[in-house]
Amino acid sequence: MDAATQSSPQHLSLEERVALGAQQAEELPPEQLGDPPVRDGRPDIVATLLEEGKDRIAELLPLRHARMAVSPLALLRGSAAVMAADLGSRRSTNLIVQLCGDAHLSNFGIYASPERDLVFDVNDFDETHPGPFEWDVLRLATSFVTCLHGSDNAEGAAALARRVAKTYQQSMQEISEKPTFEVLYERMTEEDIHAFAEESESNAMVKETEATIEKAKRRTHERAIARLTEEVDGVRRFKNMPPTLVRVTDEAIRASLDDEHALYVKSLPPENQAIALRYKVIDIAHKVVGVGSIGTRCWVVLLEGRDADDQIMLQVKQATPSVLAPYVKHMGNFATFSHEGERTVRGQKLMQAVSDLFLGWLDGMAGSNRQYFARQFHDMKGSFDVETAKYATVESYADLCARTLARAHARSGDTVAIASYLGDGKAFADAVEVFAVAEAHFVAGDHKRLTDAIAAGEIAAADGDDA
Repeated sequence: MDAATQSSPQHLSLEERVALGAQQAEELPPEQLGDPPVRDGRPDIVATLLEEGKDRIAELLPLRHARMAVSPLALLRGSAAVMAADLGSRRSTNLIVQLCGDAHLSNFGIYASPERDLVFDVNDFDETHPGPFEWDVLRLATSFVTCLHGSDNAEGAAALARRVAKTYQQSMQEISEKPTFEVLYERMTEEDIHAFAEESESNAMVKETEATIEKAKRRTHERAIARLTEEVDGVRRFKNMPPTLVRVTDEAIRASLDDEHALYVKSLPPENQAIALRYKVIDIAHKVVGVGSIGTRCWVVLLEGRDADDQIMLQVKQATPSVLAPYVKHMGNFATFSHEGERTVRGQKLMQAVSDLFLGWLDGMAGSNRQYFARQFHDMKGSFDVETAKYATVESYADLCARTLARAHARSGDTVAIASYLGDGKAFADAVEVFAVAEAHFVAGDHKRLTDAIAAGEIAAADGDDA
């Protein structure tokens, strides 16, 4: 870890923190957060994808492009770099928090806590980085507007953006009045998720919540092992299902990953190292995951504990520099990290109420200059199916994500200053609506540009069977 670029933060009184937010509001009024980026000079989506593909696995890039071309929402999910440029081109506050960096509606979900309870939280941190709090809010709102693209409900889409902003604003106001320890220990449990759904007064939301929780409970290590592995000569190993799952047979790669696994264990807190050391590596495969991450190196590792009936899986995912890094002008008192895997892990632990016991970082093969982070694979993870949901369910889900994002920001940011900046008026909601609607139009244009480029043969795309 590199030293923080600034000295230790001075403890400010409550009055000074309120004044800090008010000063920010004078320097950059909340209503100006809605100024949309200009179209001229925006990164071209096709050029961006081709540039990102230079250090990725070439055979998998057509699959990435095909998945992004499915819809504007899928494109937004996979093109965080383009929106980062849009956000970085505008004036921003100096109210710095640990950002998710990709606060897309698909990057929230359910997972198991170390105590084996289900919780709902932000769950994707590839792009996490300190930065202005509003960047996450604007991306989240844009994803909800984009979700309704093509539904002929422009008014409803704009209302979702306002809803995200208002819920975040109200949640931050509530959080700012709570003791620090109370905020740090808050989490949304299975019981809380059910209660939230009931409060929404949407029968569709209640049913979707029940289905999502039950699905998450079924997504266990045992299920993943049954689906992705097979027994050969009495030993369990990964199947070969190219291009999405390819078992590693190269002994040099296997030996290198074995060595790196030992170093990964040392990145865990000492109390977690004792647990991880009870497992040994049994098999390794390359696994395609997500949308934007396709083409990066991602491995799944089968581990065995006491015996063959005691197995779990890890996901080892390549960590590349955050797309936000070139645009962040002010880091506050946050530390910087030379290892991208450590940046990802530290950011996740800062934002989540509870995190994976096996969350750590490691390097790749010697000489590759690649860095990775590791976590459990399919540890009761679940997500809401928002794209096919009724509007009332999407409204409730927007509230759930916005409230969760405010809690995540509160774990690292100055909640009093942010609440003071936001105030209790409608300026922030107005601004978020204006920006999100404008950005969603850009996303729709980027989607058309991509699909036209695919049709013209300018960029390759293929589904999983043809990639």
